[in-house]
Amino acid sequence: RRGRVSACPKAKLHLCVGARVVFHVQMSVWTDPMSKQIASFSPVVRGHVVPFAEEIVDPRIADVEAVARWFDYAFVLPGGFRFGLAGIIGLVPGIGDLIDALVSLYIVQRAIQLGVPRVTVSRMMLNVGIEAVAGSVPLLGDLFDIAFKANRRNYQLLKSHMSQPRRQHRLDWLFLIGTLLLVALSVALPVWALVTLVRHVV
Repeated sequence: RRGRVSACPKAKLHLCVGARVVFHVQMSVWTDPMSKQIASFSPVVRGHVVPFAEEIVDPRIADVEAVARWFDYAFVLPGGFRFGLAGIIGLVPGIGDLIDALVSLYIVQRAIQLGVPRVTVSRMMLNVGIEAVAGSVPLLGDLFDIAFKANRRNYQLLKSHMSQPRRQHRLDWLFLIGTLLLVALSVALPVWALVTLVRHVV
């Protein structure tokens, strides 16, 4: 009847993250007369209801998520800004950048082991390279690393590939093509301007 709200049977979704952590997510779905669905989630961890703030992690890449989280966004500052161990280790000249690079390369290596396409691996390496080059600048480079979060970016790329490989494959190609065009223009325009200037002078 019009005006009534019917309740669908409740369903429990059991998700295993890692080897020992199990989230029991109880979902209730209601359908109103306008056929709109509203879902409410109540996570239960070890019998206690907690806010739904934990990210559901694919067990195949749980190690990558843990590394990216601890090194890029494990800690929260007032205002919600996140940072990780990379922002602290990076303050140590030389050694900090080396450790951060090794951690980033570990994530890339895991992507290769999982059969991620070369274009996605290339995009990951580009993220690592950008952070490495920018991070070499004293102080400002450390601030850039904290904001850029290459490990987090690469984890998201890997996560998207595991869930939607075809879509992510297309996006990676578009990103790399756009990047190459941007680099080509940044090189060609100054050369063209210099040649034009020389011709006018001569």
